[in-house]
Parts: sequence; structure tokens; C-alpha cells
Amino acid sequence: MTTFALISTIASLILFGGWLALSAHRFGWLGSYSAYASKWTEAVPLGNHTCLWSIVTILVAMLLCPAMIEAGDESPLQVLGFAAPVYLGVVSFTPKWETDKRQKRVHVAGALICAVLSLLWLIFALRLWFYPVIAFALALAVSLMSGTLRRSYVFWGELALFAAVYAALIIGGF
Repeated sequence: MTTFALISTIASLILFGGWLALSAHRFGWLGSYSAYASKWTEAVPLGNHTCLWSIVTILVAMLLCPAMIEAGDESPLQVLGFAAPVYLGVVSFTPKWETDKRQKRVHVAGALICAVLSLLWLIFALRLWFYPVIAFALALAVSLMSGTLRRSYVFWGELALFAAVYAALIIGGF
């Protein structure tokens, strides 16, 4: 992996991890990562067309793009490394998904497509099928120990997928 791709991945991880820690500290464990959007919109109003959650989420996605594209350069499915963060970007532009029906449709579709493309990228482009398995097992263990599985299962699934992607990029040695 090029130095730029590694730096952008680490920057994305630090931003996402710090943001998630701050969000959980401030608002507690919510049902999904996206549930923090409305909390941040209320806490730090930036206007009608954006919110702090959207800005951070799009930055996380943009910083992941170079490494995800580069990591898949030996595969004909390299495009998945571009498309998955793009759909995370789509998700970031729908912070009012809980109250706006149109945003909810776009948000849910974008989140599902992002998750599926990320899994396909890990499994088929990188041939690292065991990374998501390990990440989901660890997330399940932590959620059971913390007693948050029932109310936050979507959150833990999202977190496991993020962890698998970051691990593939950093540990995978691309």
C-alpha cells in the first residue's frame, strides 16, 4: 500500500473512532451509527442542509476511498473499493432519515448497498472472507458482554463491518 493510502486509512480510522467515542459518550449507545445524526443535528445545528454527523461521515468515506481502490488493484472487482465508500457518502447526505420519508428510502438503500459492496469487496476482491467473520464474532461478544445486543444490533453489525474493512486495509498488508 502506498504511504498516502496508509495515511488516509489511519486518518479515517482515527476520525471514525474518535467521532464514535465522542458520540457514544455524549448520547449513549444508540440503535445504529446513523441514529447519531439526529442527535448531532439537535446538539450542533449547522443549518437546514447539513449537520456535523454528515460532514464527519463523508470525510470518513473520502479518506477510505484511496486505500480501498488500491487494495483491490489485482482484482476485476476493484470498482467495489470505490463504490462502497461512495454509498457511505450517499448515507451521509441523509441525516434527517428518521423524520423524512424520502431521505429514509435513500438512506436505507445507500446503507444496504454500502454494506453489501463492502462485504463483496472483502470476500471476492481481497479474498479475505474471514475478516468479516472474525469482526462479527468480536462485535457479538462485546455486545453480549455490554448487554447492548438487543437494542443496538444494527450498530454492532455496522461496527463489525467497519472493523473488517479497516483491518483488511491496515493488517492485510496491501
